[in-house]
Amino acid sequence: MAPAILLLVVLVVGGSIAISLFLRNWVREESKREAHMRDPRTHTIAYAIPNGMDPVTLETALALAGFNSAHDRVGMTDCVRIECDESQRDRVRSVLEDVSMTAYDGSLLPAGHVVFEDER
Repeated sequence: MAPAILLLVVLVVGGSIAISLFLRNWVREESKREAHMRDPRTHTIAYAIPNGMDPVTLETALALAGFNSAHDRVGMTDCVRIECDESQRDRVRSVLEDVSMTAYDGSLLPAGHVVFEDER
């Protein structure tokens, strides 16, 4: 009985340590990614998230197209900040226009022309 309890304790403690190390590394990687996206030397464009839309939908579509993005605030607007060169702006625009936009309640949002924050 004692070896079983000892094994259980070792598994619980070892599992807790493994989970803690995994989460610590994940948070560090996310912090590095966010710092890179906010670095003034990184060329980014910002797209205002339409009201009622989940930003993860946009970020997933951008990731599938090969773009790094992060949820951020630009001024008073919730935006998706996208890392891209000026030559890739039209490609990012087409990726965002192709996303089927649904609100939180499942209703379709009208698809429109994508306008970035620096174009307003």
